[in-house]
Amino acid sequence: MTTFLGLVPDEVETLAVDFDAKAGDIETLISSLVVRLSTTTWTGPDRDQFQSDWDGPLTSNLRNAAASLRDAAAVARANAEQQRQASA
Repeated sequence: MTTFLGLVPDEVETLAVDFDAKAGDIETLISSLVVRLSTTTWTGPDRDQFQSDWDGPLTSNLRNAAASLRDAAAVARANAEQQRQASA
């Protein structure tokens, strides 16, 4: 019995597309929340603290997550291409 060892390039490329799509979803979420926050009538110290958190670690963490997904997509695509070359 032969055991397959390695990756299936098409499957890994599909995964890369999903990573990119989810990164885009996060970027869209950030944009929509920026708009929503800018149009709220919420005022006071809690609002100020939330705005500070949003402008700092919250948005930064979301952007980092999107960037990590895009990096993972790039690695997946490179791995798929390497597999194709090795199998040629």
